[in-house]
Amino acid sequence: MTLSRAMVSRPVMVRAARAFPSLAAPSGVMLGVACALGHPGTALAQTSVLGRLASTAPGFNTLIEPVLAPDYMRDHNIGVLDEEHPDYDAVGAAIGSFTLKPQVTLGVVGDNNVFLTDIAHKGDVSAVLKPGFLLASDWSRHSLQLQGNADLRRYASQTVANQNAWDIFPSGEMNLGRNFVLHAEGRVGNYGESPYSSDQNPEAQVLSRFFRTGELLKGTYTRGRVRLTGAYDHSAYSYATLRYPDGRTADQRYRNRNIDRVSGQVEVALSPSLALYSAVSADKISYPVVQAGSVSQNSSGQQILAGVSFDLAGVMRGMIGAGFTHRDYQAAAQPTVSAFSAQARVDFFPLKRTTVTFTGQRLVQDSTLGSAPYIDSRVTAEVDQSLRQNLIASLEVMAVDQSYIASSASRTSKQAHATLRYQASRWLGFQAETIYRTSKVNSLAVGAGYSDITMGLSMTVRR
Repeated sequence: MTLSRAMVSRPVMVRAARAFPSLAAPSGVMLGVACALGHPGTALAQTSVLGRLASTAPGFNTLIEPVLAPDYMRDHNIGVLDEEHPDYDAVGAAIGSFTLKPQVTLGVVGDNNVFLTDIAHKGDVSAVLKPGFLLASDWSRHSLQLQGNADLRRYASQTVANQNAWDIFPSGEMNLGRNFVLHAEGRVGNYGESPYSSDQNPEAQVLSRFFRTGELLKGTYTRGRVRLTGAYDHSAYSYATLRYPDGRTADQRYRNRNIDRVSGQVEVALSPSLALYSAVSADKISYPVVQAGSVSQNSSGQQILAGVSFDLAGVMRGMIGAGFTHRDYQAAAQPTVSAFSAQARVDFFPLKRTTVTFTGQRLVQDSTLGSAPYIDSRVTAEVDQSLRQNLIASLEVMAVDQSYIASSASRTSKQAHATLRYQASRWLGFQAETIYRTSKVNSLAVGAGYSDITMGLSMTVRR
């Protein structure tokens, strides 16, 4: 069996016709995207199932994600959230050779600890408006799409937590001959920050906003049992001034950064269900502004990963990789870091209507918090259960451990998230969800601990 049949993924626009993105834009509660692994800048899109309103596992995503992850989905299995439901899936509106899929979500979210701190609990209720669209070509060859989202939140009393997040994501693919595919994408948007990135104290991060631009160019060559992938991506982050509830402000320009990276990957199919892969990447991170009293965070790094990807019909699919990360800092005062790294995702299919997913990663991350890098280890377990064709229940349990390399400081965070989605018709859906999260620290140098409960109800109208 050749690689072209064993490993080549489904056409991008087939997936896009079923997908709809959401913002990774938290404000007191987390918003996220649907993938725990993947290349930076890649469309982090949701399936035709309603997206979560208040919080998702990808809120645990790190700023610097792993190198290229192999495409392990070869259509041997279909997860609960990937299933097509012809009676309930949105069909969109035809515009020439494109299909437009608009939607808008209205909801209310209650949070008993908006600022994620046990020092001074403040609960509140927020109204949420999330409009968005997907415009995708239906060409037989090549593809082009444009995705757009907004996440507008207004709090009843804690108005400093209000947010106006938005995201524009164009992408396209060209098939250059039988064996080569060129993929390009861009990203621009204004986002809220996840309290799990550990680049600030959580009580500051839930108020933090940043503007991001990104570009990715990726080429894939497939011949026989071998697939070669090369990519270049660039991201620029610009952080807005922090505004605290008591009127204080804090300049965050020292957190602004530019990230450039080149990546390469080789995959070799052993069978239609099993392949080996090896990936390497080299990156450079530059900080235009140095924080007063600190040292430059500029650095360069390399990462090597090797592993296996698989898709065993009726049993499981996924990828598991392990390797090594090395990071050199420009400032002599910063330690050179070398550490074990890993990434994994495995989906199990114990029953026809049940999908169980485990994800994990271990990376070295930069932090302007004390100018110290840290080891970031994250694991997630999720169960998706299709109760009926139009009724899906999900439960996620997640944990993060962030240990600073130059000190004994660390933070351990956990989260449980339950979601119930009901699709009443092609154009109308409802959702209920609840989240419990907690975080503990062994040093006030990395902020305070907290516990938090969030509940949300939403209605989505789509075309």
